Amino acid sequence: MRLLALLLLPSLAVAQTGAIDRAQQPSRGVTLPPTGAALVDEATALSLNPAGLGYVGGSQLFYLHERNLVQDGVGDGVFLASRFLGLGAGLSMEWVRGRAQPDYRKTSLGLSLGSRTLQLGGAWHAFSSDDGDLDDLDTFDLGLTARPARALSLAAVVKDINAPHEGPYDLKRQYNFGLGVRPLDERYTLGVDWLFSEGAFRHGQATYTLNAEVIPGLRLGAGVSHGFVSGVPLTLQLAATVDTSGLGLTYAVGGTHDGTDHVVALRLSTESYRALRPPGGVVTLLDLNDELAGTSPLFAVLGASGTDPYLKLTRWLELAAKDERLSGVVLKMEGLPGVSWGKAEELRQAVLRLRASGKKVMAVLLSADDAGYFVASAADRIYAVPESMLPINGLAAHLNTIGGTFQKLGVQWDVARVGKYKSATEQLANTEPSEPWKEQVNAYLDTQTAWYEKGVAESRKQPPERLHQLWATGLATAKQAQELGFLDGIILPTELDKKVRELLPDAHFSTTYAPRDEREGRWGRRRRIAVVPVIGTIAGGRSREDPLGFSQIAGAETVVRALERAQSDPGVVAIVVRVDSGGGDVLASHLMYQAVMDAAKHKPVIASMGDVAGSGGYYAAMGAQEIFALAPTITGSIGVYYVKPALEGLLGEKLGVSQVSLTRGPLSDMFDTWRPWTPEEQKAAQAWVDASYDIFITEVAARRKLDKAKVDEIARGRVWSGQDAQARGLVDKLGGLPEALDAARTRAGVPRDEELDVVILGEARGFFSGLGGEPGVRAVLSLLPEPPPSLPEPLRALARSAGLNLELLQPGMKAMMPFTLTVQ
Repeated sequence: MRLLALLLLPSLAVAQTGAIDRAQQPSRGVTLPPTGAALVDEATALSLNPAGLGYVGGSQLFYLHERNLVQDGVGDGVFLASRFLGLGAGLSMEWVRGRAQPDYRKTSLGLSLGSRTLQLGGAWHAFSSDDGDLDDLDTFDLGLTARPARALSLAAVVKDINAPHEGPYDLKRQYNFGLGVRPLDERYTLGVDWLFSEGAFRHGQATYTLNAEVIPGLRLGAGVSHGFVSGVPLTLQLAATVDTSGLGLTYAVGGTHDGTDHVVALRLSTESYRALRPPGGVVTLLDLNDELAGTSPLFAVLGASGTDPYLKLTRWLELAAKDERLSGVVLKMEGLPGVSWGKAEELRQAVLRLRASGKKVMAVLLSADDAGYFVASAADRIYAVPESMLPINGLAAHLNTIGGTFQKLGVQWDVARVGKYKSATEQLANTEPSEPWKEQVNAYLDTQTAWYEKGVAESRKQPPERLHQLWATGLATAKQAQELGFLDGIILPTELDKKVRELLPDAHFSTTYAPRDEREGRWGRRRRIAVVPVIGTIAGGRSREDPLGFSQIAGAETVVRALERAQSDPGVVAIVVRVDSGGGDVLASHLMYQAVMDAAKHKPVIASMGDVAGSGGYYAAMGAQEIFALAPTITGSIGVYYVKPALEGLLGEKLGVSQVSLTRGPLSDMFDTWRPWTPEEQKAAQAWVDASYDIFITEVAARRKLDKAKVDEIARGRVWSGQDAQARGLVDKLGGLPEALDAARTRAGVPRDEELDVVILGEARGFFSGLGGEPGVRAVLSLLPEPPPSLPEPLRALARSAGLNLELLQPGMKAMMPFTLTVQ
C-alpha cells in the first residue's frame, strides 16, 4: 500500500483522501498535517473547526504546500489568524490545481468567541473557478470546542450547513465529533474523530491522531484513518515539526492506494512556541529600575494604572526560577524605586532561589545604597562600573517633628490616643522626639542592622568588621568596595559580554526572554491563587493612586469586592492578602478585616506583609489563617487615635478670618477645626478612642490566640520588626510572597506537581477611576462617614516636604502609624 493524502484535518479526512474526487468535494481544500477537530487550535483551524481560532493568543501566518506526484495534484494555502476585539479571527485563501479536476480558489473567513474552556466558532467559505457551477458555491461551517479539564478536549463540527447544490456539485452536510486526551501531560496528545455525511452515519470514517513532543522544539505526528464498511480507504500519515520561537517548519507524508501526498507547512507567529534550546540555555538582562517603575503620569490620570510593578517583578522572579530554558540573569541595578527593607529582603531571597535552582546571577551596579547592595549581595558575582555611586554607609532613620513650625503658624492640635508609642502628637506638636519614639525606632534599627550584617557576611564571606569599614568611607568608590571584598570587579559596559561568557560559557544571551512567555498549549484553565493587594493608605472607596505617584490608596470597596470575587470563584483555591500599608481609616480597616475573615470561612487565606504592615494594615491582615512577614517588615503599631487641628490662631489671629458657631448641643461642634477641644470634648474623644482600641486588641487576642493583657503590652502603638513580631506572636512565620503562596497551596490541598496560576484582584487604578464607587459594595460602605474638609493646601504642602503622611493631617479616627519610618 502506498502512502497518500496526509490524513487531513481529521474532520475532513474522508474528503481529503485520494479516493475522493476534488470536483465532487470542493470544500476539501488543502490537506493538513495530522490533527483533529478537538486538537486544532492554530490558524489552520479555519479549515477544520473554526472554534479552534479562539485559542490563538497572538497573530499567526501559515503557508502550506501540497503535492501528489501520482495524480499531479497541487495545493497551496495561506492561513492568517489573530485576536480581534477579544475574538479569534481567521482568514485564508487556498488554491487547488489538478489535471483531472477544475482548478479553484477557496476563500474563508471565520470568528470564534468564548473562554479557554469553551469556544464557539463559525466560518464562511467562497469558491472562485472557471467552472461556473463551482464559482457559484459558498458554504458555512459551525464548530464547538470544549476543554473542561487539562486532559480532555471535545469537539463537534457541522460543515456545509447550507448543503449547497450547483450543477454537478451536491454538497451534503458533514458532521464531525472529535475527542482529544492527554493521558500524561501536554507532550503527548491522542485524538479520535468520527466524520460522516448526513444520513450516512455508519458509512463514516474514523481517524486516530497521535502527536508527541520528543524534545522541546521537535514534534512528531501520526494519523490513521479508516472506515467500517467497504469503499472507505485506509490512509496513513506521518509528520515532523521543528519549532523555533516564532518560526516552525513541518513536513508530512501520507498516502493510500491512490498515491503519495507530500505537505510542507511554514509557520510565522507572534506567540512564542517551545523551541529548540541552544546549548547552555539562555541568559537575560533584568533592569530592576525599569521593572519597578510605575505607570506614566498621563496613564495614571486616565485611570490606566495596572498591576503593582513590584508584585509583577516578584512573579517574574518566581517563574524564572522554575524555567528550564533560563541559565542565568544579569541584574542591572540603578536604584530600587518603592523598595524599602522588607521588599529588599524579599528580592534578596528571590535571587537566592534563582541560584538554588541552578541559575547563575550577576549583579552590575550603576548605583546602589545599603538596601540595593543587600539585594546584590545574593548574586554569584557583583561588578560595578568605574563611576558607580555607592552610598553604602550604614542604616539611619530620621525622626521629623514640625511642632515648632505649627506653633509659629498658630496651629494647635487636638489628639486622643492610646499608648505611649502612638506618638501622633509628637510629630505634630513636639519640637523633638520623645524617648518612647526613639526607643522603638532604635530597636528596629538594631534588629535590621544585625540582619543586614548577617546576610552580607553569609553571601560575601566577609566579617561585619569589613562592612563597617565600607560604611566608614561614607561614599565608597568602586575600587574601595572591591579592595574590601564587596565587589568581584570593576568593568566597562563593553566588557559585560565577556564577563557573562566567563560565568556561562555556552549560554545564549536574549533580550526578549520572559518566563512562561511560550504559547499556552494547556487545555482547560489552571486553578488559581488570588492575590488581593492592600497597598498604601487605607481609606474608603476604590483603591487608587495619584497621577504623580506621591500616594497610593488601598480602598475598602475595592479590597472587599476583590475578596468576594475570589471567594465566589470556583477556580480560585486560596487567597493571599498582600499588605504593604501603614494603616489609615479605622472603619475601612475593620471592613477589610471582616472581609478577610469571611473569605477565610470558605477558602484558605494567607497574609503576606511587605515593607510595612502597621496599625490598620496589620488589622486587615490578622483576619487571615496564617501571617507571613519578612524579617525587616515594619509590623504592629496596634492602636488608634483621633487627630484634628485648631486653626483659629492661624486663620483668625494671623489672617483675619472670623468664625461664629451656633450650636444646639453641648458637643455638637467638637469636630470643628476652628478651636481647640474643651475638657469635656477631650474626654468624649478619648472615650471613643479607648473603645476603638479595646475592640482592636480584643480582635487581635482572639485571632492570634493571645491573652488580651499580653496583646495590650505589645500593642500601645509600638512598631516591631517582623522578626520581633514573630517572637511575640503577632506573626506566624518569616517569609515573603512566594512562601505565602506555598502555604496557600498547602492549606488548599493542591499537589506540589499541579501548576497553579497567580492572579491579582483589586489593583489600584488611576485618579479618575477612583471618583466612583464599586457596584455591589457601595451599600455596605455607605456607613463610612464623610471626612471633614481637607486642610488648606499650604499646610499640606508643608507637611509633605517634611516627610509627613498627608492622611495624618486629615481629621478623623485613625488606625495608622503616626509617623513614616524610612530607614536608609
